[in-house]
Amino acid sequence: MATKNIRIVGYLPPQYHEKLREYMKEQSITESTALVKIVKQFFDGTLSANVPEVTSLQDDVVASLEADMARIKHRLMVLEEEVTSIKQRRVGKSQTYPFPTSPVKLLPLLVEQLSTRLGVMPSEIQEAVEEGEDYFKDWSKRRDPALRAWQKRGNLFHPLSD
Repeated sequence: MATKNIRIVGYLPPQYHEKLREYMKEQSITESTALVKIVKQFFDGTLSANVPEVTSLQDDVVASLEADMARIKHRLMVLEEEVTSIKQRRVGKSQTYPFPTSPVKLLPLLVEQLSTRLGVMPSEIQEAVEEGEDYFKDWSKRRDPALRAWQKRGNLFHPLSD
């Protein structure tokens, strides 16, 4: 029998071959017709006689997805409310914060106090002062925990602002 259709040869895994045989038996069709229907359905999106089954299944899936979306939206709303609540509590706390929000202004220090802050001996401070004012500023800035430069005025060492 001559046909315009193209011949194909392939090997199916046993479980799919068994399903193909069941489909052929249910539909009372040949193997060739079954394969053409399956390929048509795959590429054209045409459905066989089980359209109501597929539609029912799709409706169930859609209903399930809609329920999931409703739950997710509810959970998202609860999370947004909690975030807003946390932000409001933080705002309330920051307004009643007992400490000043501006940086602490450092006072002039004696050589002993500055040596403690810089983690050096007082004699090292004196040696750095003798090297010159610019040298002392750089030297003290490298050793200060806040990287603050210091300047000697009289018997006191004054912090320099950047």
